[in-house]
This record gives sequence, C-alpha cells and structure tokens, in this order.
Amino acid sequence: MLRYAGRLCGVPIMRRSYRSGESGFTLIELMIGLLIGLIVLSGATYIFVITVKSSRDVMYSARLNQELAAAVSIIEGDIRRAGSWRQASGNTSPYDDMGKDFNVVSGANCVLYNYDEDNDSAIASDEYRGVKLDDSVLKFKTSGNDMSDCTTGQWDPITDDNFMTITDATFVDQSVCTVITSTTSSAVCPAAVGTDEVRSVRELAFTISAEVKSDTSWKKTVQESVRIRNDFYAH
Repeated sequence: MLRYAGRLCGVPIMRRSYRSGESGFTLIELMIGLLIGLIVLSGATYIFVITVKSSRDVMYSARLNQELAAAVSIIEGDIRRAGSWRQASGNTSPYDDMGKDFNVVSGANCVLYNYDEDNDSAIASDEYRGVKLDDSVLKFKTSGNDMSDCTTGQWDPITDDNFMTITDATFVDQSVCTVITSTTSSAVCPAAVGTDEVRSVRELAFTISAEVKSDTSWKKTVQESVRIRNDFYAH
C-alpha cells in the first residue's frame, strides 16, 4: 500500500507500507503442501507400476501359450507321418520289423521316427526325425539314421531358451498291438515279425512343461496325444 511521505524539490514522495499477515506461507503450510504432493505422486506411481505389471503378465501369458502351442503343432503335425512311404511296383517295404519307423527311447525324453518325405520309395538319412528334451530346450531332429540313440544326428531347437525353460518333456508309447495268429493279444508287439501276423495301432502321448525364464512363477503344462496315421501291419 502506498502513502504520501512529503515532497522533495516539489515532487511528492510515496512510500510503501506493509501490513502484518502478508509475509507469505508458513513452514507448516509448506510441509502440508509437500505431504499432499507426495501422496498424489505416490498414488500415480502405484497406478503406473500396477499397469506395467499387468501388461507384463498379459505378455508372459500370451507368449508362453503361443510358444508351447507352436511346439506342440510341430510335434503333432510331423509325427503323424511316421512310417509313410510310397509303394511303387516291385518295392519292398522298409518297415518289415517293428521299431524301424517309430521308437520312444525309454528314459531319454525322446521319440524317434522317419518317413518317406520325397516319395522315392526309400528312407534317406535326412528323412529321420525326432523330438527330445536337451538342456531345457526342445529339439527337433533333421538328419541321422539312428533309431535307438538320441545323441546322434543333427538336432535343432524349436523353443526359445531366451524366453522360457522346458522343465519336462515326457513321451509315452500308447500303441495297441495285436498278434493275429496267436491265441492271445499283446499290448507290446515283438521286435521282429517272424511268421506272425501283426497289426499295431500307434499312438504317442506326451507332456511338456515350461516356465518363463525371467519369472518362474509363470508356468504351463500341456498334455496331448497324437494318432499316427500309418498302422503297422505285417506277416
């Protein structure tokens, strides 16, 4: 507030006066303001963290489902072809004995099989396939003609070990076999057919368990079975 203070050389002099109570915020008022600001900031931070975590959880769940679904699709789609070959005139079947086109290797978390991919009536070394668990990764066999050893041949990963860890992969042969000329039927076919007529309806059951590598609380297990289209029949 301005008030008259006299004249200097004929010029009036004005002087500012102050009232009590116009000195600004008190320390208590500043502290209360800071506290309210911190409460608002904490609430905004909490909402942000919850939103980020929710988005991450949705991403983990969706990707884990997608990765396992892709692996299962590869296994099911390929193993259905086990034992298929092009029968041309004069050709002898390469599958005269059991175990030459399909074999679940006991205790090895592995299944081996093969088929005539190029339809040339023969099984080449690059037409042998397999799936196994190796060092927390599912691997797919692309070459190598051993039908009993899961350590030989070329194996390529089909799951991303940077994202998820395969904790278990179990393969179970659920084939049903009938020896036709015998008085009784057997659930296990003989290794060699011999003179008996044999029909085997082959089916593979498998269980795959996985978890997200960066957050092991996210886990998933899939259980599937696949019916091999080609029954084994020989006499």
